[in-house]
Amino acid sequence: MNYKYSILTFFVILLLAAAPPAMAADLETLSIYPDKLNLNSKRAKAQLIVLGEYSDGVVRDLTREVKYFAGGGFSGGAFEIFGLTTEGLVTASADGKGVLTAKMGDHQATINVTVSGTRNPDPVRFRSEALAVITKQGCNAGSCHGSPEGKGGFSLSLFAFDPVLDKKSLVRSGLNRRTNVFEPEQSLILKKPMLRVPHVGGKKLRKTDVAYTILRDWIHEGCNDDPVTEPICVNIEVFPGENRILFAPFHEQQLSVRAHFDDGSIRDVTDIATYTISHSDVIGVTADGLVQGKTRGQSAVTVRYMEHLQSVHFTICEDVEGFKWPEVEENSFVDSLVNKRLQLLQYAPSATCSDEVFIRRLYLDLTGLLPSINVTRKFLQDKSETKRSDLINKLLESRAFAHFQSLRIADLMRVNPKVLTDGRAELFSEWLTNAVFANMPFDELAEKVLTARGDSRFVPEANYIAAINDPKDLTESTAQVFMGSRIQCAKCHNHPFENWTQNDYYSIGSVFVGINHVGPSIGISSSGGMSNPTTGKAMAPWGMEDDRVELFNSGQEIDPREDFSNWLTSDTNPFFARVEVNRIWAHLLGRGIVEPIDDFRSSNPASNVDLLEALAQDFIKSGYDRKHMYRLICNSQTYQRTTVTTEFNETDDSLFSHATARLLTAEQLQDAIGYTTGVLQPIEQIDQVIASTRDELQLVQKELDSAFNEWQQEYRRRFDEAAFVHGRWWLIGPFKAGSHEEAQMKELIDESEPVDLTQEIEGKKWLLQTDWENNRTNTFTDKNIGAAYSYHEVMVNRPCKIRITCTADDGLRIIHNGKRIYDKNQIIDVIEERIVEFSMGVGTNRFLIKPINKGGAFHFTVNFTYLEDNEGDANLVSDIPDYHAHLIRLGDKRTNSETNILREYYYTRDGRIPVLRNRIRQGGRNDYSTQRPYPQRSDFLKAFGQPERMSACVCERTDEPTLEQALQLLNGRHVHDQVNASAEKHRELTDIELTEHLYLAALSRYPTKHEQTIVAEFITKHENRDDAIRDLIWALVNTAEFMFQH
Repeated sequence: MNYKYSILTFFVILLLAAAPPAMAADLETLSIYPDKLNLNSKRAKAQLIVLGEYSDGVVRDLTREVKYFAGGGFSGGAFEIFGLTTEGLVTASADGKGVLTAKMGDHQATINVTVSGTRNPDPVRFRSEALAVITKQGCNAGSCHGSPEGKGGFSLSLFAFDPVLDKKSLVRSGLNRRTNVFEPEQSLILKKPMLRVPHVGGKKLRKTDVAYTILRDWIHEGCNDDPVTEPICVNIEVFPGENRILFAPFHEQQLSVRAHFDDGSIRDVTDIATYTISHSDVIGVTADGLVQGKTRGQSAVTVRYMEHLQSVHFTICEDVEGFKWPEVEENSFVDSLVNKRLQLLQYAPSATCSDEVFIRRLYLDLTGLLPSINVTRKFLQDKSETKRSDLINKLLESRAFAHFQSLRIADLMRVNPKVLTDGRAELFSEWLTNAVFANMPFDELAEKVLTARGDSRFVPEANYIAAINDPKDLTESTAQVFMGSRIQCAKCHNHPFENWTQNDYYSIGSVFVGINHVGPSIGISSSGGMSNPTTGKAMAPWGMEDDRVELFNSGQEIDPREDFSNWLTSDTNPFFARVEVNRIWAHLLGRGIVEPIDDFRSSNPASNVDLLEALAQDFIKSGYDRKHMYRLICNSQTYQRTTVTTEFNETDDSLFSHATARLLTAEQLQDAIGYTTGVLQPIEQIDQVIASTRDELQLVQKELDSAFNEWQQEYRRRFDEAAFVHGRWWLIGPFKAGSHEEAQMKELIDESEPVDLTQEIEGKKWLLQTDWENNRTNTFTDKNIGAAYSYHEVMVNRPCKIRITCTADDGLRIIHNGKRIYDKNQIIDVIEERIVEFSMGVGTNRFLIKPINKGGAFHFTVNFTYLEDNEGDANLVSDIPDYHAHLIRLGDKRTNSETNILREYYYTRDGRIPVLRNRIRQGGRNDYSTQRPYPQRSDFLKAFGQPERMSACVCERTDEPTLEQALQLLNGRHVHDQVNASAEKHRELTDIELTEHLYLAALSRYPTKHEQTIVAEFITKHENRDDAIRDLIWALVNTAEFMFQH
């Protein structure tokens, strides 16, 4: 054997393997960024980026491949005024002007270079350099010294949010050992991260790091703070821009980061900026900003400098052996944009799913329910080419769709009967259901719930705000629900991973801080903006124009929620439409285009930016039509793809090349078990009962409407004959006081003058209390020391003597027509101390009542009674609430809203109306977890992740498998009881009928012959047929095919 030639052959093969593949395209243009350089100090530097555009349209980073040349103003072409590395880093050397040229082959690009200020001092800046590198090294991260408690006795503000604290910690704290201006290298801030002394955080610094040089020089120069004239960074510019595609084998891209300051200056901060990546398996990034692709996929690089962030989205493309793009059906732009991304990354789309899979998937997604057996049979037998789109249209117009989708919205809006008592949870749920059923535009729905005011027992949409008392909680929930932004971090400091600042947080908070919660009523007061605790500055409400801000700050009655709502639902808003279409997409496809679906930030990019934007624009164009969006997506081939993967898409988990199998939600699973066992009847039958009851209700309402005016006239006659009639109740406050004595003595209202109900006191307004009545205990949630004022009118037809019996915790004052008739700072349980007797004259008698609290429980009661020594009978009308009595007396002077309130009260007095309404609400629908107005909490539902509705985060609903779920399915009470009852409902079916019935009910498909045979043999061999049926159903509901949506 000729070893000489064998060795030669080996090296030839090795060299060929190591050699880069030949370029298939030719270089056409070369460009340098930035297009000119101004280095204006001796430490100034700049990172160049050289890009080459090729004939196939691909743009490559050639920064490290070109040759650099200097010319103009240089001696013999030498780099005398600046230095330049092969990585494209330019540094200042001496003052002067010149040009810099990059060449590759026959192509070149040239930029002008100006260097100045190299003879002047150039001290290290504390805030924009020293703190920047401390952030870059991770020293002030939340897991290190930036945590609230610090680490090892050393605390820094999170990501340098508080430079004053950081300067003190670095220079003054720790016995002045952290920085040593006499021997900088002996400073603990350098020694510890280099492990020259023990450091729990490990090795974080090397002498070769730019951070070491900057910190050492800053210490050597005296640890100086920046002068007051030091310019402030206003934004950063990252190049290349937002989206970058890298094709194999050229998977490198240098980044350039330039900071823009408020004096117009620009500094290159590429080497001191911080880089983080969203998918470390796809790309890596060096400390100097060189992005290096690892494998096919997508990832974001988030660049942080001081409080400024910007993200660049990278797509890494590689050729997949054997991949060939198949011919696929495209039903709309949805499929085109999904497929465009798949083709770029070489993932093949899966085939279209079967009719059996489609009908089950669609029913579960749109209604939460399994299709009935009859519906499934009919659909599978239908040969029409439009049967899928026809079914989509039918379900979108169903009540089941409205109920299920409103349940999902109610999850986010915290419709919880424990919080929204007095039937308000059900009222709000019904309002949401009707809004979905009527296809209320989503911008209108958002506007209504955000700006609603009034009594939440009668104004359903006011319950979104009524459910959340704390304005900061409301701020965060609103941002998460409607903007997809988790801004909680910005409450205490600028958001570390997004461009939400603390000012932004309190600006949005200013929208909601003036909301008054008085019992179930929602009002608004001119309380001014919410103050940023760091600066003490009251922030202008988000979305409010400057001219309205001036009016708002002047105390005029302006509801900032209206301005915020207008901004939020504007067609130009970058959040609103994208967030909602992403929620709909995630519900239908099992994963959002942005995931998590309520975490929109530049560092969490969309998996398909073009698709998300196209859907958002289509949503806006449709008038925020949610049914249109459901219809569009459900009709797409993307939605109708099978879960079966191929070798060319089995690793795809974000580009929607195939459907994703999903565990049924808690409510879906419970209803599916109920229908399969026969405990629940098909929803179509429920709908027929409800429709019939609605018709009956309309007839009763029509009958009552015809007598409405006569009813009012009768009560007006009674009121005219009564000695007196109670009118409306109003409330303002409570107002805090420093002591019990101050609460009693301080008069916020001139008690001797008529009450002005338009008056504001300490930013609070008078609010009408529609549920207050004579002899009713009125309770305040405010437990602080203080007082409130209640105003009440009594209409007197003839002079009469009256007794008021008082109860309060703690004190009470009553002023009658400007005269104080009762005043106790502490009411004791002695009847003589609790009563006052006086006379009322004809006409309107005005009562100003001041309850006083010394802390803790706060309530009061007043009871007007007619004294027996009056002439004639009282003829008091006691069966009409005070507020509704007032509405009857108003007659034609009522507003439409007031007439509706009175009519609703009139309806409820007729015993038939509540019964019919309850039958509609119940109608069997409450037996279905997916159709209920609010959650029915049970061990089964909790085990499978039903949310408590205490948070706006979609993460409150969990879908992770647990041991508790397995126990519930194996031997839980709910499953046991339903399976146990199933035998009686299926007993009359033959074995063949039973098998077909159960498979169609549970799986929406016919059983195979093999399955029929196995079931028949199982039943035949079983001694007890009823037990065999139970065992069969139990086994069926425990299969993956049943528990998962395919």
